[in-house]
Amino acid sequence: MPEAPPPPYVSPPSAEETESVAELAETRWLKRLVLIFAGFLVIVVLGAASFVYLYLRNSSADVKLELEGPEEVFRGVPFEINVSVENGSDRLISNAEIAVTYSHGIAVFGGADSSSLVTDSVGDMGSGSFTKRTYKFIGTGSALSEEEISFRFSYLGGGRSRFESSKNYRVKIRGNAVEFTVKKPDQVLPGSSFEVEISYKNVSDFDFPETVLEAQYPNSFKYVSASLTPDSLNNLWRLGEVRAGSEGKLEIRGLLQSDGSLAIPLIFSAVFLGEEYPLAETNVDLSLAPPPVEVSVLINRQENYVPRLGDRLNYAIGYRNLSGIALADVVVEVELSSDLFDFASINTNGNWNPASRKITWSAGVSQNLRLLDAGGSGEVSFSVNLKNSFPITRLNDKNFILRANVKVTSPSVPYYLKADVTEAALNLETKVAGIVVVDAQGFYRDADSGILNLGPMPPKAGAPTQYSIHLLIRNYSTDVKDVSVRASLSPGVRWTGAVKSNIDSVPLYDENTNEVVWAIDKIRATKGVLDSPVESVFQIEAIPSPADVGRFQLLLGSTSLRASDEFTGLELLSSDIALNSSLPDDITIGQNGGKVVP
Repeated sequence: MPEAPPPPYVSPPSAEETESVAELAETRWLKRLVLIFAGFLVIVVLGAASFVYLYLRNSSADVKLELEGPEEVFRGVPFEINVSVENGSDRLISNAEIAVTYSHGIAVFGGADSSSLVTDSVGDMGSGSFTKRTYKFIGTGSALSEEEISFRFSYLGGGRSRFESSKNYRVKIRGNAVEFTVKKPDQVLPGSSFEVEISYKNVSDFDFPETVLEAQYPNSFKYVSASLTPDSLNNLWRLGEVRAGSEGKLEIRGLLQSDGSLAIPLIFSAVFLGEEYPLAETNVDLSLAPPPVEVSVLINRQENYVPRLGDRLNYAIGYRNLSGIALADVVVEVELSSDLFDFASINTNGNWNPASRKITWSAGVSQNLRLLDAGGSGEVSFSVNLKNSFPITRLNDKNFILRANVKVTSPSVPYYLKADVTEAALNLETKVAGIVVVDAQGFYRDADSGILNLGPMPPKAGAPTQYSIHLLIRNYSTDVKDVSVRASLSPGVRWTGAVKSNIDSVPLYDENTNEVVWAIDKIRATKGVLDSPVESVFQIEAIPSPADVGRFQLLLGSTSLRASDEFTGLELLSSDIALNSSLPDDITIGQNGGKVVP
């Protein structure tokens, strides 16, 4: 076969041709990249323009919020603020609402909720529509204070975005709607009655349909009477309607003691829809006059004597004339109050009245009282026993107090006092110490305790016999703390370790002192008197010696108790006798059943 002709020869491209092709490809790629970037930029610009257009179209600039109300108000007088909203846009706005917040010196009229936020739903508003809302408030801030009320109108403007427009309204509390005028004595004699005259006037132009006047008495004040009958607790008067410009008056009579606060706050309030709003407050500040007669009382010649049950108390009542004038026909009177007094035991030269429980001394029994010169002094006395037990019938029968209310009077009155009589008083309250009692008991047969005692009974010399020891604590009239009970084990007696109690703590054995020690943090008053006592049980084991044959073996030394009286601060003590194998509390052991046998 003939051979195929060789392929035609093609020369390779030159370097210039290769470079030209590469430049052409790069140029095409750059053009594509520029076109892509330009398209993306156009999209971003169009999106931003659309967003700005939509935002401006729905902006709150087209929604107008206007407020109208008074610039000044009286405290406690209701006032209104009108809120006008106009939709000036060409679109529907939806889910619109008005949120109102206000400062502490503003309250919503008739609002039971104490929060400072009120939300009012407006709903949808078409283009060009208008709505008006009226909100009623009461100024409760102090006089001349400036309060602020904020209104925020928010809505949806055609999308999911929420827009709002807000304005603040400032209002000044002009002053109290009611003015007080108080007339009172320059000085008040301790224990003597005095009168306070309270005048009030409605200085606003508003008629209050219902008003209340409240006097907040301190503990040192004792109400006696008033020109108007109180409606509650002798200190609250419902005065009814108080019209604009009208006036009223109230007189209160009372007694002021020599201790405690000397101010009586007065609060005048208006009542709207069952809620009270203060219109005015003032303080009746009182000043005590120096007592014209100095009075003192000693018990058993001590100022701070703390009596105990069964004590004989000797009261000495001293008096000194400090008035600057002679006092004629002086009368000294003491009123006794406590169920612990044994009134049948009273001994005195005064006149004793069992019905009123008062002792009275006058010139008929003491010539010194007929005319007591300026600077003169004297003393009267009486004595009385305390009962031997506390009258405890309820759990809260605790912290017993002896009261002796002393009053010294004379019809002679110094020129500088506004009083019908010269009078001085002293009320003495004396705390009575409590009682806590410990009782140690021993048992051989003691199934109720859950402790099984082993060994012979009667006890046998040289043989171990086990016993259960009960410690019972009864606390009477005061709470006690830091209670400590101790008892020593006798020779030949050991602690077995079996122990229990009906409270959180149990007795422990101290090997160093050979004592059983029971520490208790606190025991309430009447525990063990009206209910079960505090009780613990522990077991001991005793081995009688031959020397004990024919007699009772000593098991436990005397039991002692110490505690701190939380009412009087005194240390209370109690003790019980030593225990031996006679076991008087175990009725299963005969009279001589506990004697040691050989």
